[in-house]
Amino acid sequence: MPILHPPVVQTPPPEVRFVLAAPSPYTGRFDATRAGLGIALELHRLAREYHLPVRISLRALSAQAGRPEAAALLQGQPRVLVVGGSTWSQGSAPPLRRLFELGGNVSLQGVRATAFATAGGAHTGGEMVVLDSLRSLMGQGALAFTAAQRLMVFSTDERLEPAPGQFTDLDCWSMGQYARELLLQAHAGEDPSRTAALADRLGVDLAYFRRFPRSTEALGPHAPTVCAKVNRLASAERPGLGTLAAELTRPEPELRALFRTIP
Repeated sequence: MPILHPPVVQTPPPEVRFVLAAPSPYTGRFDATRAGLGIALELHRLAREYHLPVRISLRALSAQAGRPEAAALLQGQPRVLVVGGSTWSQGSAPPLRRLFELGGNVSLQGVRATAFATAGGAHTGGEMVVLDSLRSLMGQGALAFTAAQRLMVFSTDERLEPAPGQFTDLDCWSMGQYARELLLQAHAGEDPSRTAALADRLGVDLAYFRRFPRSTEALGPHAPTVCAKVNRLASAERPGLGTLAAELTRPEPELRALFRTIP
């Protein structure tokens, strides 16, 4: 009599969903969108390197979005939700506020959620954007987290160099560290000891400053590469977007649509 084995059920990889609210009302630039793509690039690379597959999805809040469209960006229970937006007058810019105003009734119970922000300078309210976003996400039931002891804020102006809207190699190194945290959260289980072991494997340390690079060489080869790709996207033509889309295994029109939300 033949022995029947139960069918092998393929579990789909956990989804890490980026919801991007841009452009900045100050500059009209899509700094938050470009930062999100940089983080996604690093997440994609690390997922392959550590053999921890994830499904990366990228969505944007359009200027014409009503309540149903905003809710659709948040529905579906992704494993990890990453919200990105910009700063306006020491707080969240209107596009990011609209996301929570229109989509605030969506239940995020059990979803692991985090937020990042772009800001004009180091003291222009970016940290308030992150904290406000985390509180809003928690109010919808999400399990909010940060990149260990760091709030992920990227300053893109008020510097002698580089040019406005350009990320530095150190910014892109931080994107890579943030991506490690996202990968950890995507695969974290109910057993704290196993999650701690995974954190150790991924090099995620609660005290991020312990691995803070002390020299340009310590940044490694990936940060400058990511910066070169996302900084080029500051141009209105978005040069190199097709290559970046191929890296993320996404159609180019899908990524180009992320930049079509100007009111």
